[in-house]
Amino acid sequence: MWIGSSYLFEVLSSASGLIATLIVVSGGLLLLSAGLAAFALGTRAWSSYQRRAWTQRTKNWQAEVVKVLGGDISPRSLTDQVQMGHFNSFLEMLSPYATSVKGREKRLIRALADPFLKRVEANLSSRRPLIRAQAVQRLGLLGGPRHAEPLRKMLDDPSDRVAGRAFHALARIGGPKHTERLLRCLTRLGHVDRRHIGSSLFRLGADAAPTLRAAMADDNRDDFERICCAEALRELGDTGAVAVAAFLLDDVNFRVRCKTPQLTASLLYLLMRLGKGVHGPLIRAYCHAPDPTVRLHAAQALGQLGSSEDEVLLGALVHADGSQWVAISAARSLMRLGATAPLRRLRTLDHPRAQLASDLILPSDQ
Repeated sequence: MWIGSSYLFEVLSSASGLIATLIVVSGGLLLLSAGLAAFALGTRAWSSYQRRAWTQRTKNWQAEVVKVLGGDISPRSLTDQVQMGHFNSFLEMLSPYATSVKGREKRLIRALADPFLKRVEANLSSRRPLIRAQAVQRLGLLGGPRHAEPLRKMLDDPSDRVAGRAFHALARIGGPKHTERLLRCLTRLGHVDRRHIGSSLFRLGADAAPTLRAAMADDNRDDFERICCAEALRELGDTGAVAVAAFLLDDVNFRVRCKTPQLTASLLYLLMRLGKGVHGPLIRAYCHAPDPTVRLHAAQALGQLGSSEDEVLLGALVHADGSQWVAISAARSLMRLGATAPLRRLRTLDHPRAQLASDLILPSDQ
């Protein structure tokens, strides 16, 4: 009996210890949970406060920028109010102005940014590509000619993303003397939309046109580079490029060596925008090209530079070309030339493209 009581006492003692331990652990977990919840609430409150403060600062700065642009206060009177710890936010606020103003107002925006651009230049040496890319972009937007040299060096950055940003930034502020250096960088930017690159090269201005023309005509250049030059020359409205494009398109050697249909298409597009009716026969030859992209651009160009003589050719493309997009382009060119007879005949036939002809002619019949 005594042995049983002793055993029971030990069991109860062990159970009591276990319960006490569980209570302590549970209490600790509750305290930990409460601490984490408090930390989360505090973090959220601090983030909310920071957002409100940033919003209010931005509104105050924007109001002052309006005064600066209006000539009511000097740039210095605003920049003296900006704490160096807030320079990133200040430059972020200024960036939209840099793309929407010109002349005197743009100079004022650059004056507002200038006291902080030394810090931005320092970020060009950051180990982090994203920081370098942001610094390059800001110098391109808010900097001036004195920042061209640092940006030129960034074209050799190991990150393609940084090099791409440097290309667009240098094209924005560097001027035509950097044209050749920018073109040499294009081999790294094959992943970038060529229209975006062409627009950046366009910013170099008419003084860059001779270099761009020479590059477009150079068989030793990369086809992507030549395409970008054609895009830029077209945007510049460079009539001197028309003769170069026509010479290339008429050159048998070019036709044999050119392996990129997009280059031929870009030259045809340049002719369409800047050429004359005399280029019609040259364009017609490309309506029979093997690549549908080339045929599409040739058919489109005839809508601008062609004549009634092209009615049969364009009608044949609508009726029988293997590409629906080429057929649509040819049909639209017929409409531009006022040569609708092939479309009127086609819509009366049991043909897969009869509906296309009807859709285009119907609006003109109403």
